[in-house]
Amino acid sequence: MTKKYTYLSLIPMVIMALTPPMIFQLDCRINSLFWLWTTFTAGFLSFLFMYQNVSIWLRMTILWCFISSFFSRAPFMSLTMFWSVIFCAYYYVLCSKIEDWGIVKEYIQSIFFFVVLLVILQLLGKDTLLNFKESVPDVLHGKLCPVLGTIGNKMMFSSFICVLAPFLIYKPLNWVLITLLCFISWSSGAILSIMVGLTIYFWPRVPRMKVLIIVIAILIPIIFAWKTDKIKTFFGPAGRRVMWIDAGKLILKNPVGYGIGTWKVIYPLKCSDAVRKQQPGRVWSQSHNLFIQMMFELGIGIFFLFAYLFEVITRVLRHREFIKLAGLSIIGIVSLVHFPDRMSNCVLIIIMFFAYCARNGGWLSEKNI
Repeated sequence: MTKKYTYLSLIPMVIMALTPPMIFQLDCRINSLFWLWTTFTAGFLSFLFMYQNVSIWLRMTILWCFISSFFSRAPFMSLTMFWSVIFCAYYYVLCSKIEDWGIVKEYIQSIFFFVVLLVILQLLGKDTLLNFKESVPDVLHGKLCPVLGTIGNKMMFSSFICVLAPFLIYKPLNWVLITLLCFISWSSGAILSIMVGLTIYFWPRVPRMKVLIIVIAILIPIIFAWKTDKIKTFFGPAGRRVMWIDAGKLILKNPVGYGIGTWKVIYPLKCSDAVRKQQPGRVWSQSHNLFIQMMFELGIGIFFLFAYLFEVITRVLRHREFIKLAGLSIIGIVSLVHFPDRMSNCVLIIIMFFAYCARNGGWLSEKNI
């Protein structure tokens, strides 16, 4: 059996997953002949996507992203951002044709081992690749190297680990390493995600300990957030709760949405004085909540995306594939507090996992439960 779709899917995923820490800016002049040609092509591909053998709700989501760009508060920005959306849409189609998911598992596991090696070297102060002159970090007090793993930010690093996790949690040893990395990254959101995933993973395996598992899964993130003062990140006067409430009011004012890719530009201009006064000079360039940001950008079109997610989750539940469900939970929870969908390292891995969840059976299926 040929495995061309498997390797064609893995090449861009690996390249993007190993993107090193860097700052870059794409020079894209609007209304140039190239820009118009590319936007026309992307629009054509959005309609062609309607004929692909994927969920109707996903097809409607992609089409809405294109059509709503014309009603965006920053239409040229949204139409340009749609190029990446249509690429991701067809990448999903490609992943849905993967012949051997066992190979995917091996590639993800190799990426994970590479990251673990880098973290060990960084904790020992021996990383001569990304933190050449840094001393040994003080992990107990959250003082880490400027670059943790292959990512230039500890919160984003924890998101990356959570996105890799769904392809790794079939092995108990990986659970241990994933949990340790989340604690090392000093991220309460990542710890919460992993605890929820662990709860779902063990739920069918130890039925007599369900209550204990739930209690542990709730207490560990709460205690960690309290002891590290991370709880202020959400509920403090400068926390995300104030921004989320404010964003909700803006969403209600414009139910059609402000346009894909516009949060970073539109929200700082329209946010309330309460948000502006949180930390002078600070800009919420990301909402740290996938669903709020998507509602802000897509408006009522978010219904199509929610319908697709509901379809995937019900399929997994119907076939009692608890490892897949644990993986979906990890990605879902971390997306509520971080922004892995906006990280180049994570996007293709997320798409690949959702394409896998849309299929039945495979190396993550659990017929013995």
